[in-house]
Amino acid sequence: MTVDCQWVEKNLEALFCDSLSDEESRFARAHMETCASCSKEAQSLRAIDPLIKNYFQRELEMARRPRAVHRMRVFGLTGTAVAGIAALVLLFGRAPETAPVVAPVVSPESTASVVPLPPPPPVKVQDEAEIVRTKPTTPDPNALADDRRQPAQRVTANAPDFLVTDPAGYAHTLDEYRGHVVLIAVWSREQGGSIANIERLYKANAANSKLRFLGVATEHGARPSNTTFPILYNQGSKLLGAKPGEFLLLDETGAIELRGSLSKDFDTLRTVLQKK
Repeated sequence: MTVDCQWVEKNLEALFCDSLSDEESRFARAHMETCASCSKEAQSLRAIDPLIKNYFQRELEMARRPRAVHRMRVFGLTGTAVAGIAALVLLFGRAPETAPVVAPVVSPESTASVVPLPPPPPVKVQDEAEIVRTKPTTPDPNALADDRRQPAQRVTANAPDFLVTDPAGYAHTLDEYRGHVVLIAVWSREQGGSIANIERLYKANAANSKLRFLGVATEHGARPSNTTFPILYNQGSKLLGAKPGEFLLLDETGAIELRGSLSKDFDTLRTVLQKK
């Protein structure tokens, strides 16, 4: 199963409402750990009031029922949905009206035994200068949980041609990417220029649904700063002969169409990708 940015965008509301299967949810969350844009989108949904989340769940259930749907209705935050949400927020956001205080009726016979209560103590109003406000902190979507670097696995003569794992620990082979153009960019932490070029290529071609980016690291460790491209880790495979700082461009059948250096052949690779 292949999960990319378009798949997550299409199924983000279902993920937020816990309506995906376990496998779909697992792959979606693994993708968001390596994709900053999808992670930010999910964080914005998690910040929505629970009342609106319940509205999403009802809409999702109604959308799955077999019924005639007007072709102009679009599931999501359409104009009708926004109006409904605004009405709900106004309805539940108003302060509850306080009930009027009714003075107790005291009979003439009991007036003599009524003892007046002392006045309540004055309420201290805290000075604005005494209030200390702290800025909430949010986790960095580009940071991995484990910042410790692990050495690269040894490549033996009997090693597979291509075997990698994602940050969630799931293994992937080239068979999963058949039917797509695949760019395999191998990098190591010491090659800042190659990392920057991979990020430039990813941002320029992220909207291309036919293209799959595989930024393969030679060792485990934290994500490089200011990067958003999908990161995978080599599991002792030969990587089709690619070394750190090199790339491989595979066609839809898995055949190698182009290979070279991420620095010296960058312009050539960028031109080829623009035609895909």
